[in-house]
Amino acid sequence: MRVDLLGLLAERGAFRRGHTVFRHGLHADGWIEKGELMRDPAGLDEVAAMQAEALHAAFPGATLLTGAPACGAVLASFVARHLHLPVAFPLTGEAMGWHRMHIPEPGGRVVYVDDLVCTGTDARAVLAFLRREGHTVLGVSAWLSRTPLDGERLATLTQAPFQTFPADGCPLCQMGVPVMFRGVRE
Repeated sequence: MRVDLLGLLAERGAFRRGHTVFRHGLHADGWIEKGELMRDPAGLDEVAAMQAEALHAAFPGATLLTGAPACGAVLASFVARHLHLPVAFPLTGEAMGWHRMHIPEPGGRVVYVDDLVCTGTDARAVLAFLRREGHTVLGVSAWLSRTPLDGERLATLTQAPFQTFPADGCPLCQMGVPVMFRGVRE
């Protein structure tokens, strides 16, 4: 099964085109409102099946999937269903830990599942936590990523449809394009 992810997101009205300032300070010429797909279980399952196929091809030895709350946990569960793998949910924030529903024993071969990776800050924090917990991190499976996650294996389904810029080098700011979206967390 192959789903045109960008086409599906566009069809669902998920593209927000325009000068965007993310919460972490980066600028872009648009962003994706993933909620347009995340709130539709049938549509999400289509993408999860495609992500499961790509994840299995990129990381065939995976024994555990993880996804951070909230959207990452939901997506990881959908993907895991297609692969018949268990899931566990790292809690992000200052005190990293496991959600009580499943605290895996050390030694898992883990793939971190995400929808959109913007800066990679959360992904890097989760990967470091997984390693501290005694797991072998195989990599990250995401719909798309705005950053390369240097030093980590990253398998994405598509390329980011919008460009990202540092605040001090934003061509949109330099051209005087007004900010349309502010404080976005993609």
